[in-house]
Amino acid sequence: MGKLLNYQMNNFDVCIIGGGPGGYTAAIEAERKGLKVLLVEKKSLGGTCLNLGCIPTKSLLKSAELYSDILKNQNKLFNISNLSINFDEIIKNSQKNIKRLLSGLEYLINNKKITYINGNAKFKDKKTIKVSCNKKEEVYNSDIFIISTGSIPKNPKNIMPDNNIIYDSDGILQLSNLPKSILIVGGGYIGIEFAFFFNSLGSEVTIVEDQKSILSVMDTEIINELKKNFKGKGIKIEENSKVSINKKNENHIDVNINNSKFFYEKILVATGRQPLTEGLDIESLDIKLNNKNFIITDSNYKTNVENIFAIGDVTEGPMLAHRASFDGFRIIDNIYGDKINTKISVPSCVYCQPEIATIGSTEDSLLENKINFKKAITPFKSNGKSIAQGENRGFCKIMVDKEFKILGAHIIGKGATEMISELNILMSNDLSIESIINTVYPHPTLSEIIYECCLQLIGRERHI
Repeated sequence: MGKLLNYQMNNFDVCIIGGGPGGYTAAIEAERKGLKVLLVEKKSLGGTCLNLGCIPTKSLLKSAELYSDILKNQNKLFNISNLSINFDEIIKNSQKNIKRLLSGLEYLINNKKITYINGNAKFKDKKTIKVSCNKKEEVYNSDIFIISTGSIPKNPKNIMPDNNIIYDSDGILQLSNLPKSILIVGGGYIGIEFAFFFNSLGSEVTIVEDQKSILSVMDTEIINELKKNFKGKGIKIEENSKVSINKKNENHIDVNINNSKFFYEKILVATGRQPLTEGLDIESLDIKLNNKNFIITDSNYKTNVENIFAIGDVTEGPMLAHRASFDGFRIIDNIYGDKINTKISVPSCVYCQPEIATIGSTEDSLLENKINFKKAITPFKSNGKSIAQGENRGFCKIMVDKEFKILGAHIIGKGATEMISELNILMSNDLSIESIINTVYPHPTLSEIIYECCLQLIGRERHI
């Protein structure tokens, strides 16, 4: 529970509504500048990322990866008998990790000069909010407001989750038993990660995507490599497909996919997310939204109301925790005049196995926009560490311009999400791949695949 103020202390320099990665980062940066800061969060600090997204799902995926690796090596490298899954403990472990990180975050915020209130905020006017907390309502004034309220699952009207048989991506984290079969509606990041999770633990998994391809915004070669791996694991993928529910009972759901009937024990609806602004009463201030209900801001995060700003998932852009966190890091400097580098590239990661990490343009978009580029593709099967670990699926793909600056980089394979940042450093700082070529990489490491790919771009490849 946050600290409550008395009425004499209710005036602030900055008020941040929403305590997720963007909100609490902005609060920390504002406090660092000596500003008087109010942070309001209606649920739990850390937002979706910590409580319902990044952290619990990565815990689940690690359990699935571990089980999958053991199965792959069972009776080969090791003699293992009576191997079984404790699904309840897998779920409990993810919840334990949430509590551990939440405790640390609460300690951090409460030990800074930040006033934190666990309550519901609503605008009274452009300088004032009302906060409901413990059945009491208090009024707070601030010179600056930052809206960082995040997002919620976006569900199709014909398949509404009840979190009993049909789940959304929040509710699925409370599942008590491993389903024998599950239909995943949506082939984006969330759907792909859960497909890997359930398939690895033994569920029959089908992904239905209404677009022409799963992960449709990603590079085609990356998508094709993932499809090959998923289909090899027995995951069914139905693209350009429509699904509807015929009927459901306690044991299964009867659905139509492209006019054919199928039965599943559970359904996960993973059709994306939408901005969360409900309850703030921003309408009374005439804060402008776009046609997708994102808050419209300028390059400095300012809305059409001069003292109100917005960051993270409530604004249009990649709906990713690290984008929100960087927004939170940058916005205080922007508001108070200390401008920082505005050229940023936001990487996207999918934490299935093989992992996917991508940044910048896809080859498809470069071709479509008639942008000249040179590309190199280096397979993990040429990497010593990959061979030693017995995991050599995937590749690294880098595309550069005539100055050898990266236009786009895409990795699929073990450790991809840990390696994308070094390519991002080059892109965000306008550096060429010469910086990589002139760097000594330790051997054997998975990251050598980036070095090898850059060598290939200058015609000096060694291992392919």
